[in-house]
Amino acid sequence: MNNMTACNVCEDSYFDKVLKSALHHSRREKRREMIYILGELRDPRALDALKNIMTEDDSHLVAEAAKAVGKIGGPKAMEQLLIMMHHKSFLVRGEVALAAGEMDHPIKAELLNRLREDVSPYVAYCAHLVLNRRCNRNGKEARGTPPTSKTRLI
Repeated sequence: MNNMTACNVCEDSYFDKVLKSALHHSRREKRREMIYILGELRDPRALDALKNIMTEDDSHLVAEAAKAVGKIGGPKAMEQLLIMMHHKSFLVRGEVALAAGEMDHPIKAELLNRLREDVSPYVAYCAHLVLNRRCNRNGKEARGTPPTSKTRLI
């Protein structure tokens, strides 16, 4: 094993140790901060840990994980968003729509169109906004009404 490989192994081991301790912290706020930081780091090594967050009962943590997954991107991240799009919380499903908007993936439009038909007006509106932003070529924020009256926010 050369020095570069040994260094990468040490780095991965340290990353995993810090990740495990932070994501299992007793304080919810610390866990949420770590999830946010993982998204900002955009390190694909964090995707497995974020996948474990998807089983949490705390919808705020799961929603933060959806944001982080969207920032990291890639095929594995899209797989996780496809799973999270069926979460019971509308907050999580809305973040899935917004996170998918940050990614470049062949099934992105299909995912967003399915979320646009969600029973929650919030989720449908998030998907609608992302789809309009993607279609708007001049760089300005897309404005307009949601696709149907059932998706209007009150």
